[in-house]
Amino acid sequence: MLRSRSLGVLIVAAAVTVAGVLISDVELSVPAGQQRSADSPELGADPAGTETGATPCPVSVSGAVAVPTLSGAMARCLGSAQPVDVGAAVSGAPTLLNLWASWCAPCRAEMSVLDAYKDTPGAVRVVGINVRDRPGSAAVLARDLRIGYPSFTEADEVAGALGAPQLLPLSYLVDTDGSVRRLPMVVFGDVARVSETVAAARRERQE
Repeated sequence: MLRSRSLGVLIVAAAVTVAGVLISDVELSVPAGQQRSADSPELGADPAGTETGATPCPVSVSGAVAVPTLSGAMARCLGSAQPVDVGAAVSGAPTLLNLWASWCAPCRAEMSVLDAYKDTPGAVRVVGINVRDRPGSAAVLARDLRIGYPSFTEADEVAGALGAPQLLPLSYLVDTDGSVRRLPMVVFGDVARVSETVAAARRERQE
């Protein structure tokens, strides 16, 4: 009798574990308690040592007006220790902002597509916004995927300024006039879809 009850407990525990894996693979949001990754560096670690090889982020251009929606929203570039005003840094050029986290499976798939998109003719600048994550985990993922566009991290202020819902991935288009438009909440599966979505958003702004 005792052996049967023990076996039943083990079966239930295994079922819960499997269900948890399946849920994490399909949902676009993760509860706050799951936003920390186990492979992260210790808090207070030097970004220069734990985030080496990260692509430099854009910097503010002299005379450019900060994007109003993002003005004053602070974050730091992966690989840099100095927080910057993201609204000033991304001003002056059309930019696709992609909100992502290392624990987000759809984000990982989409990041490779965006990396390919950035090199296509007519592509706008791509900048990642790493949120609800550990910077060390973010840097490791970007290196593993060989992502060539930059990302700001510790960027929850940016997500707040955008009014972003608790879903990932999310993309926004910042245009040259400083306007910000949220793109459709889909996971980009190919480069053509990214190009079409960005072009449509820019046309809508001009109409």
